Amino acid sequence: MRIFLRPVREEDGFNIVKWRNSDKVKDHCFDKSQVTLESNKNFYHAYIETGKYKQFIVERVDEDFGVSSYPIATVYLKDMDQGNHRCELCIFTSDDQEWNTESQKIAIQQLLKKAFEEYNMHKVYSYVFRENPDEVELLIKSGFHEEAVLKSEAFNRNGNYVDVLRMCVMV
Repeated sequence: MRIFLRPVREEDGFNIVKWRNSDKVKDHCFDKSQVTLESNKNFYHAYIETGKYKQFIVERVDEDFGVSSYPIATVYLKDMDQGNHRCELCIFTSDDQEWNTESQKIAIQQLLKKAFEEYNMHKVYSYVFRENPDEVELLIKSGFHEEAVLKSEAFNRNGNYVDVLRMCVMV
């Protein structure tokens, strides 16, 4: 499986809105509100164009029928703290069957490489609901370890407060 990350473009908004509004993705987000094309465009101009976030489209390379690629998800780094050389890593799940544990791990590893080598980060962290053991395991397999437990930090899909793990990896 070949996966690569390309910088997000404004015209990727349609897919991002579709992915972000799916229940599968919202279940993993602190903010469960709907995203619109307009709100995504505003986000793009405020955060991507300014460099506050480094967002990428995850593309799957299909070599079976010639060489082509297609988007399967998005990943990004946010809260780029240049003074302390740290940032947060975020991934979207997606309904695409190609966005599975293997492709997620590859995308995370590629994003970590960018964080450490291109953006000079020392530490990358991510937040995950403790009740999502598959996501915790994915981060562990990608090199993260549990840094802290944030008790009753956020609402889950059922409206209950749940614990959130702060996972991190450092160079």
